[in-house]
Amino acid sequence: MSFDKLLYKFDDPHGPGDVYFIWQKGSAGALLATTGSDGSVAIFNRQGQLVERMLLAGLCSGFAWDNGGELLGIINASTPIITIWDSSSQMKTTIESGLRDPLTCIVWSKQEQVLAVGTARGNLAIYNHRSGKRTPILGKHNKRITCGAWSAQNLLALGSDDKSFSLSNEAGDTMRVVQLRDAPTDMYFAQMANEERTSGSNGSLGDVNGGGGENTISMIIGKRTLFLYYLPEPDAPTELGFQSRYGSLLQHKWFGDGYILLGFSNGHVVAISTHPRDVGQELWQVKNHKDELTGLAYCPALDIVASCGDDTIKIHSITNLQETEKIITVPDHSGVQMIDWSSDGQLLAVTSVAGTVYIYVTKLSVMYAVSPPRIAILSSLAEVSIYVYTPEKNTKPIPYRLSLLDEPSCLAIGPFYLATGLDNHVWFYDLGKTLGDQPQLLSERDFPAPIVDFKLNADYCAALCSPRVLLQAVVTDNPNVKDKLSQTFPTALAGLNDSVITCFCLTQEFLIFATDLGHLIYFSLDKWDVCTKYCHNMGIRKIFSDTEGTKMIFVDEHAQGYVFLPALEDTVIISDFPKNCEGCLWDVAQQHVFITFDTKLVTTHVFVRYSVQGKHTLKIGESKLNPAQVPLMLCDGEMVMHIDGGQYATQSLSTHLVTPSISPSGNLKTLLNLKNYVEAYKTCERMNARSAWLEFGEQAIADLEPDIALRAYRHTGDAAMVGALENMRYIEDVAMLTGFCCLLLGKYEEAKEYFLRGTYTKEALDICRDLLQWEQALLLAHKFEPDEVPFIAREYAQQLEFTGNYADALYHYEKGYKEDLINDNEEQLMNASPEYEEHVRQCKMGIARTSIRAGDFRRGIQYAVELNDKQLLYDCAELLATVGHYTEAAGLYERGEYFDEACSHYINLKMWNKANQILPQVLSTKLHAAYAKAKEGDGQYEEAINSYRIAGDLDACVRIYLDHLCDPHAASEIVLESRSMEAAKMLAKFYQKIGDIEQALQFLVICGCVEEAFALAQRHNKLKQHGELLQRYENAKSSDYLALAHYFEAEKYTLLAGKYYFLAREFSKALRFLLKASAFSNEESQALSLAIDCVATSNNEQLATQLIEFLLGEVDGVPKDPRYLFRLYMARKHYKDAAKTAVIVANQEQLAGNYKTARDMLFSMYQELRRNNLAVSADMRHNLILLHRYTLVRTHVKLGNHLLAAKLLVQVAANISQFPEHIVPILTSTVIECHRAGLKKSAFLYASMLMRPDYRHQLDPRYTKKIESIVRKAPKGIKMLSDDIDAETMECPICGANLPNMEVTCHSCKTTLPICIATGQHIIKQQMTSCPECDFLCFRAEMEKILSELNACPMCGEHVAPEQLLDVEDIRPYILASS
Repeated sequence: MSFDKLLYKFDDPHGPGDVYFIWQKGSAGALLATTGSDGSVAIFNRQGQLVERMLLAGLCSGFAWDNGGELLGIINASTPIITIWDSSSQMKTTIESGLRDPLTCIVWSKQEQVLAVGTARGNLAIYNHRSGKRTPILGKHNKRITCGAWSAQNLLALGSDDKSFSLSNEAGDTMRVVQLRDAPTDMYFAQMANEERTSGSNGSLGDVNGGGGENTISMIIGKRTLFLYYLPEPDAPTELGFQSRYGSLLQHKWFGDGYILLGFSNGHVVAISTHPRDVGQELWQVKNHKDELTGLAYCPALDIVASCGDDTIKIHSITNLQETEKIITVPDHSGVQMIDWSSDGQLLAVTSVAGTVYIYVTKLSVMYAVSPPRIAILSSLAEVSIYVYTPEKNTKPIPYRLSLLDEPSCLAIGPFYLATGLDNHVWFYDLGKTLGDQPQLLSERDFPAPIVDFKLNADYCAALCSPRVLLQAVVTDNPNVKDKLSQTFPTALAGLNDSVITCFCLTQEFLIFATDLGHLIYFSLDKWDVCTKYCHNMGIRKIFSDTEGTKMIFVDEHAQGYVFLPALEDTVIISDFPKNCEGCLWDVAQQHVFITFDTKLVTTHVFVRYSVQGKHTLKIGESKLNPAQVPLMLCDGEMVMHIDGGQYATQSLSTHLVTPSISPSGNLKTLLNLKNYVEAYKTCERMNARSAWLEFGEQAIADLEPDIALRAYRHTGDAAMVGALENMRYIEDVAMLTGFCCLLLGKYEEAKEYFLRGTYTKEALDICRDLLQWEQALLLAHKFEPDEVPFIAREYAQQLEFTGNYADALYHYEKGYKEDLINDNEEQLMNASPEYEEHVRQCKMGIARTSIRAGDFRRGIQYAVELNDKQLLYDCAELLATVGHYTEAAGLYERGEYFDEACSHYINLKMWNKANQILPQVLSTKLHAAYAKAKEGDGQYEEAINSYRIAGDLDACVRIYLDHLCDPHAASEIVLESRSMEAAKMLAKFYQKIGDIEQALQFLVICGCVEEAFALAQRHNKLKQHGELLQRYENAKSSDYLALAHYFEAEKYTLLAGKYYFLAREFSKALRFLLKASAFSNEESQALSLAIDCVATSNNEQLATQLIEFLLGEVDGVPKDPRYLFRLYMARKHYKDAAKTAVIVANQEQLAGNYKTARDMLFSMYQELRRNNLAVSADMRHNLILLHRYTLVRTHVKLGNHLLAAKLLVQVAANISQFPEHIVPILTSTVIECHRAGLKKSAFLYASMLMRPDYRHQLDPRYTKKIESIVRKAPKGIKMLSDDIDAETMECPICGANLPNMEVTCHSCKTTLPICIATGQHIIKQQMTSCPECDFLCFRAEMEKILSELNACPMCGEHVAPEQLLDVEDIRPYILASS
């Protein structure tokens, strides 16, 4: 609905002041009567044209249309005269009321043209227009009659200012007078629901009144309450009050099944019920207007309600009062005074306080016509909007709005003309030659009867004036219609005079119409004659043609749809056709796609003309249709729809949308069903899945599109299918192409039918062969292809032989071999083609097999020996063996070189000579085993052993070695090779006999006989050795270790009990026993090592905590060697804790004088931390550097580099407290090397230190005098001097500051630097290399000297060649790792 379309307005039709109006009642509803302050009544038609203006003697005090809308009654306040205006004759009549006081109220009866008029003094006059009788009634009320209403039963109710209302009959006789609390207004007769009606109602607001008499009078009392007077219960009226915040009660309107809408002055609209159970209950309320409400209107035709107030109008649907459907703002924001609908609901009239009347279009007839790309839609009462459709997105064209001369009842458009019609009159408009031309009125004409439907093409118009169709030329001077100006159907066609044309359509080439008897006629406009005539088995109601008329959809009286092909005069039933189909549309771009639609759904169909299934339709899917939407045109899946207000909108069908919410496979299936192979191919490319390409290819084959299918199968790499499709591309015969497509899809019966339909018997014969339909194949071959009979007979014989029908198989083999075609010219045919030679050979082989099956053994053996085919000899021998002819079977086996089978039969027949001859060629181990057994019985053990080896029976070989040859060494080799449990048991028994229990245990464990080994070890007290053997056994089970653990636990051997509990993965028990065993000094190291392994393997925090507490001495007060704690942390990969422990252990080693051991431990821990990207502590780094410098001294002394050795010793001597075990030797070496290197100050300082009483007596006598002389002969002021090395610096690689060579922490940037592992000095930025094994930095020159001498890295000790050193371009990762 379009509520905001202003049709026209009347500016001050009655001068300044209030304006009142009333719409004409009845089916016509085309006139609007208005009155105002100028004392006149104006009557306008629907187009806003003034029809009549009547001047009154005074101001109009009331006017009303009779129930049929024929008469308008008018009264004025100055005279007692009644004015009657007849709408049909447009004549005015004045009538004396018979009363002398001013007239105040006028009411027409609902049943007859009877008028009731009330006066200012309470008198009443009743006037019957048909009879002209006037009945004045005095004293009906004491004061002015203000309102009144007639009931459907012709009862008259009148309300008066005397605070009462009266009820009278049609003659005016008073039946009842009811006193009220205040003066009544706004009186209606209505039907209030009672108990009987509500019991069958669901109580919804939208229920339609179910009929019955009007039993209730409703009125507003004093603008405060609503008074309901229920006629069956006159003594129990209902008076309903409302909330004071609503304001005054102005109007009320009945709707639905006993519901009332109330309008209040403060802007509130309230809905209440009159049902007895909830009478007066507010069902819904809303404040529609901010300041005030002035009017309320209800339209039964549309089931909508409107309220007006302030400067707005608000529209609600009765079915959904909670939502406001539309808000209309009056132009110029004028205050709204009055509102009401026309009887048909098409027009809404509104008056403003300024005296203007606005007319809005609220409902338009759905009227449209389509001639692609033009679409004509009725957009107003007398206006057509012409759109030019374009499929481009986001470009909605602006329509041309054509004003019409009158409101049309039909509409048609063609390529060049537009036609509008009213009743039997038609106006033609010329649209011009281009789409942009403006329409011009061309002509008009009358038809002999009212027009039901009208169509146009480029030259003709056709009108359905039931029961006839009139075909006429639009213009007579058109050369295309010369001598073909008009025709009338069905009178122009013989035999159709008794039929009624029900529907028709007009294309450029044809007039197509259908009748109630099922006739479907194609009338050619070119030939001016019927070209196609089809008769359906029942009447046809609707037809829908495509743009060219080559395809037609018709709907019969049973609401079933069919696609009709006029060229073939053939129909195809439309599957899944909707029951309530409103229409069908063909897609103008995809001409095989069409839609069917009803009021809610649009169903997409595809018409498939060529496919392996024949002609058929396919339902693709459904799209939802909103209310009031009507599909007009379909273009490439986009639906053009008529919407409210005479506009159109577009919507893509859901079947044509490729959405992400649907899986790609679902989108692909829809595209293939739509036959949109272009988009489907793109979808397959995006999916890039073999299954998608296969689905695409199979659908293309099913639609007889080998070229399209070929593109898909090339993606799958199916060469066979590509080759087949290549051969099919140029087949033009539809039957043949369909047959081959059916073959590719596995539809063999359909393929055979198509081939036979197209006389392609060779292909049909091949299908029968492939389907094993031999009887049918033979019949076809005898009839169409006699040359194929022998070959089919042989193939049939092979099938019969396979199914066990040997007698018939022999017959057909002989038939294939003795057929005249071959038998007459056998030699010539065999020489001509190898195919015939192979055919004869196959027939003879079949005769050989089936002859033996049939009992003719001699013939079968004869053919088999003659052909000398290995497979045939095997088959015949097998058949002979099954029937007990073993000798002949063995002979054929031997002849066919099947020596195993032949030897088996010879042995069974005890033909030893024959068996011995072929035994070297025998491969069967069973036969060799049998031979070996015979040799063993003869005492030939070596030959028996060889045959047993060939047979794979190594247990027998062991038995012979032990029982007969007494060679346990050879037997043990076989046992180790075979790992046989039985052989191991035999060997173990042998060793037990000779008393070698340990060997017996070893072989039992190796071969998996663990339980036997355990029992044996237990008997001979060898369980310790058994456990060691079990540890070396790869497949030992936890249960095996558990048995040992239980044994040693019982024997109080805690170490082994803990060990085997650990191996059995009983970690808790294992730890308990191992800790207990560590109390013994001789087992402490082994027990704690096993405990560490146990905890690490278990990954149990509780056990780890228990072991740590034990190692720290918290259990027994005796701390254990920190090395164990270090090993535990390493085993559990707790590298941080391990690093702390490593520093402690290394310090202990260092203090004990084990410097190499301490350094190696720190190095390994350092590497572990680096591998796990963990930080290295400063203590660890400092100790590692110090110890490494100490170890480098000997290397450089050996290389003769005494200066560097002195530098290193100076660094060590500076930390001499960390070397307590070798203070004197280290200081002695420092003095000597410094003296050699010329470092006099350093030599003097450390020589002086050695001369102290604490160290002097520990000096080596060899160096005592030398050191004393260094101290005594020192130059004066030596303490103030400095050595050369004090000034030696190198740049910091980070900040570039000069840093002493041996300093590792930069005083400027505070960076801790790595040292060169060759010199002990800090690194620099360039010319650094690294060891390929430990990845520590070094100076290349110094490192090459060391490697040349020692061939090993001084840090990791691994063998490294000088050329293996790695150049380092970026030292930053090493600096980060060291810090």
